[in-house]
Amino acid sequence: MRATARTLTSIAVILAGATVLSGCSVLEDWGVLPASESVVEEIAPAEETPAAEGEEAPAAEDTGFVVPACDALFSAGQTTALVDQSRVSMGDTSEGDFGYGTTNPELVSLLKNVRSDLRISCTWYLPASESVSVTSVAVVIPENVTAITAALASSGATEQETGGGVLWVIDSTTSDESADFIATEAHFLAAVPCPSSLAETSCTAWVSTNYAYGKAETLTLDAAKNVGAFGG
Repeated sequence: MRATARTLTSIAVILAGATVLSGCSVLEDWGVLPASESVVEEIAPAEETPAAEGEEAPAAEDTGFVVPACDALFSAGQTTALVDQSRVSMGDTSEGDFGYGTTNPELVSLLKNVRSDLRISCTWYLPASESVSVTSVAVVIPENVTAITAALASSGATEQETGGGVLWVIDSTTSDESADFIATEAHFLAAVPCPSSLAETSCTAWVSTNYAYGKAETLTLDAAKNVGAFGG
């Protein structure tokens, strides 16, 4: 019994030492533990982030004529002059039949038919007064120009070449409504590079102002120069 006990004790000591020194691999070699397959952990390579599908590339900057926002329509000097007169900007008023830089029904119709991203009409008014100005800027194609000039000529507007284009002035547009109501109109037409969104190869900038109790020519020419439609 003592010999057997010593033998078992020796084996226990050996097994314990083997476990501490070499871990389970020694026990497997001795047949005490069943052999296990060696597992090699494979590190998967980092996955590349695929290009996001459906993302649109930034739109290219339009190299043609760009219709400005109302706050960029006039020069800083002209804007300051309007503010100094206590006039208030209403922004874009291209709605209905009265928010355009003309009161001529035929010209209003032509302006309304211009694509909305190619036109804007900006209104300034003097509170507690009937003095209101509306200046419109639009990009029009050759057939529109023909109709515009025909309507202006039939309205009795005077014509003058200037700044690489033609300035049309109407001294009084609504005098028949009231002897005391004075409104003037001024239209400037000049060739400009077509916006890239148009397939046309020939385009014209149309800048028009209707100004009750004011001089429309001043606002039309300032806007034309400020937006780059008026040449030397």
